[in-house]
Amino acid sequence: MIEVLAGAIILYSTFERSPTSEGWIFRGPGASWVIGGTSGTRSIRVQHPGPTNYTFDDAWSSPLLNTTPLQWYRLSFNSKAPGTTNNPGSVGYGYWSATFYDKQTGNQLPDATFSSVFQSNNWVHNEFRFRTKATVGANGSLLPVQMRINFHSLGSQPLFIDDITVQSTTSQEVAQWADGIYNSFPAKLNYVPKASRWQRIPLTMQKLRNGQNLRIVMLGDSIQNDTATAPIDVFLEREYPGSKVEIIPSVIGGTGVQYYKNCVQDCILKYKPDLLIIGGISNGNNISDFQSVVNQVRASDRVTKHKTEILLLTKAWSPNNYPNPIDYQLNPSIKELDQNPTNNTTIPNDYRGNLLWFAYANNLEYLDMTGIQSEFIYGPATAAGLGSPDANGNPYSIWMRDNYHLNDYGKQILGRILETYFSL
Repeated sequence: MIEVLAGAIILYSTFERSPTSEGWIFRGPGASWVIGGTSGTRSIRVQHPGPTNYTFDDAWSSPLLNTTPLQWYRLSFNSKAPGTTNNPGSVGYGYWSATFYDKQTGNQLPDATFSSVFQSNNWVHNEFRFRTKATVGANGSLLPVQMRINFHSLGSQPLFIDDITVQSTTSQEVAQWADGIYNSFPAKLNYVPKASRWQRIPLTMQKLRNGQNLRIVMLGDSIQNDTATAPIDVFLEREYPGSKVEIIPSVIGGTGVQYYKNCVQDCILKYKPDLLIIGGISNGNNISDFQSVVNQVRASDRVTKHKTEILLLTKAWSPNNYPNPIDYQLNPSIKELDQNPTNNTTIPNDYRGNLLWFAYANNLEYLDMTGIQSEFIYGPATAAGLGSPDANGNPYSIWMRDNYHLNDYGKQILGRILETYFSL
């Protein structure tokens, strides 16, 4: 049982009144206000009427909510999802999401938070935790954004939602929630960090050990955004009492360094990161693009006297093999590479190997997330029946909200990898 500490409630709805009268927005013919609920007689339903399995056209969205920058919030709601999952590569039945909006312009920010709602013939209670985003002002100051909570269906199946609460919460309570999820897994991470870790990020580790503020900017695509939405800050603040860790995603779906080399100021430097983590699965294998980003960051540091350390991640999480077998990137022979080349028996002539040599030549920290994930999936996860995919993408689908992206189960694993990597 999670003890929920009292926090400011910014959204509460039982849907006994018309949702639109309370500021809710519906999109598409499949979004409706219906009879039947948990605490009362009404709820909302979202159901895409068409044949496609993936759409955001039909959804219920909450009123705009004011938030505090990088604040953790508790989202609780009841759901009923009585049907057959139509979400290839995932066991998820539908989505909930939190979308964020620039308070000055009203424009939607690219770094939304998503997770799964699962199949259930009867009403079930759901508990989630998520961190809000921020925009940046003068001298790297963080500015509040506005937010909507959204519910999306997948395929032609109905999804019913009732009794929603969104309230602020504490880091300690988020850690308790995350531990509860992780402890429920039959598969536990088997990652033991290499002895060579931290050699190229001494200032980052000094800030953590001394209980100082640490700002981490996570640059990449939607997979990097999934990594960033894991409770990494909460884990590190627990490991290093007194520290204050800020996780800022700078992400756009499907983009990598080949894009960011042309917007280094707006996508990186304006945030004034202490640690820049570059990751995701969309960075091309053109090392010159990485070099351009690194050179621009270091050139700026020389002028401003700021010190930015850089950590490069290999592809953090593989897409499922279903419905596209070519997307799956793991196999039992993939093992974690050490960032010191001489500590490896062999170095593959591929993206992982090329990135390792680049990190070594440029004195950048390197973490082989692909190797760590592969060892987990083909080790503890397989032993627990939650490992590599069959022809239909199962049981690997348990970690996914769709064939490419993670749900909160998968995010737990990514968060625990980085927690273990940074822990004493």
